[in-house]
Amino acid sequence: MSPSEPAVALERARRRTEELLERLSDDELTRQISPVQSPLVWDLAHIAHFEELWLVRQRGEPAILCDSDDLYDAFAHARPERGRLPLLPPRAARAYMRDVRDAVLSRGDGRSLDSALVAMVVQHELQHRETMAQTLALAGLPGPDPKRPPDVAASGSILVGGSSFTLGGAGVWSYDNEQPAHNVDLRPFRLDRALVTNGDYAAFVDGGGYHDRAVWSEEGWAWRRAERVEAPLYWRLDDGRRSHRRFDAVEPLPQREPVQHVSFYEAEAYARWAGKRLPTEPEWEAAVRTSGTEIEHARGAVWQWTASLFEAYPGFRPFPYREYSEHFFGGEYRVLRGGSWCTDPVVARVTFRNWDLPQRRQIFAGLRCAADG
Repeated sequence: MSPSEPAVALERARRRTEELLERLSDDELTRQISPVQSPLVWDLAHIAHFEELWLVRQRGEPAILCDSDDLYDAFAHARPERGRLPLLPPRAARAYMRDVRDAVLSRGDGRSLDSALVAMVVQHELQHRETMAQTLALAGLPGPDPKRPPDVAASGSILVGGSSFTLGGAGVWSYDNEQPAHNVDLRPFRLDRALVTNGDYAAFVDGGGYHDRAVWSEEGWAWRRAERVEAPLYWRLDDGRRSHRRFDAVEPLPQREPVQHVSFYEAEAYARWAGKRLPTEPEWEAAVRTSGTEIEHARGAVWQWTASLFEAYPGFRPFPYREYSEHFFGGEYRVLRGGSWCTDPVVARVTFRNWDLPQRRQIFAGLRCAADG
């Protein structure tokens, strides 16, 4: 970053947050609509609290909101219980956000700030903006424009030859889990140029895919049966016509739009039903780096589930705190790549690693299939 960029980057992220929530009432901001998501007002104050910790207190300045650490620590309280906490009301949360930002920029528009910490804080807010968009979708509230991913037009697949490939990278915007760059050996494989569409996925549903035990993993089958899942989240079937709810509106299901709001288990089952598989994380990155122009919507359409577990790269070193990534290593979380239509381009870089539990469906996630070469 140049000396003038920290303030610009911070303000841009804040504008995107404010635009997302500007039409909501205090009640909509305050209530917890799902146990898998926080009340929106918690996200607002948490964004400010995170910024205060790393850009205000980190340089030795006193706390702005005293006794707030426990309330807005993501590890202190799980999402289902946050709606019962004595949270700041919307007006106070927004005032807190302004106070923190004023303190951050009090020294020459942030010119003395650590660029790596600014990059982390900016991305943290932008990631929470996408999380809040997920909450709006679950609640049936108005969402961000343009509200949908681009249509799919590509077909076929590309062949990526087997070779040694450099996975990951460094830089001021890179998180600790993207580093260090290291070599991995890949066998030849094929990656579909197109994302799986709603029309593709409807064929899986109509063909009995949700009841075909052979295409589901043991864990996925147990999840499907326990949750009685029959289609992606928000899909509907009324009088033989398929539709879906998109934020606050119900519309006919767009056939050429990438399928989204599917879990890892559903993505894995679809790929197996189609005679293919999900790509591994190194395969996805190698294909995008070497053949990016041939892969439609590699980034910025929907998150794409991979077959890989979220683990540390060899030589991993936590920065700036152990809990950001290290807490989630260990085999429980699956990696997603590519970024969604709701992901800011600052975040949706080729090396960015998203992760979530395999049963999660509120995220804007779909899939792209792979096969052995």
